[in-house]
Amino acid sequence: MKLVMPDSVASSQDLAIILRDVQSYSNWASRELIKQKVAGKSTSAQPILSEDATQIIRAWSAGKPMTQASIDELLEALEAYRKSAPTITITLAAIPSGDVKKKLVAWCRKELNQNILVSFRLNRNILGGLVVAYGSHIHDWSFRRKLLESNTRFSEVLVNV
Repeated sequence: MKLVMPDSVASSQDLAIILRDVQSYSNWASRELIKQKVAGKSTSAQPILSEDATQIIRAWSAGKPMTQASIDELLEALEAYRKSAPTITITLAAIPSGDVKKKLVAWCRKELNQNILVSFRLNRNILGGLVVAYGSHIHDWSFRRKLLESNTRFSEVLVNV
């Protein structure tokens, strides 16, 4: 089965939450299987999972009942994804909204790599624009850099405004 990450799971921290939720689900399912074999009935409610974890589990099962083996395969796939996924860091001057994050993650997964993990950082000193770090490359499209590279001094620009 192919693991497809929703755009709402952007960073390695988001993926860690998904891993924790699926591990919790796996522990619960394992206990329930034993209870059903011994007592013949289920005794505890399913753990509360995040919306993303639920979506990933449903996509992984493809409408079939989840077995302990398929849950273990999902955990292995998530762990392999976490270890092998390329990462990119986007630094912004303000905290991005959820929609902005999803759009940036969707663009990165469409244009760069479908498995990329995107981390967001906040640095008010860049004043605007963004700075992208990917591997050993840093691309700076910040307003601060534009001001510092300008031939005219910022104070002169302000006087003329």
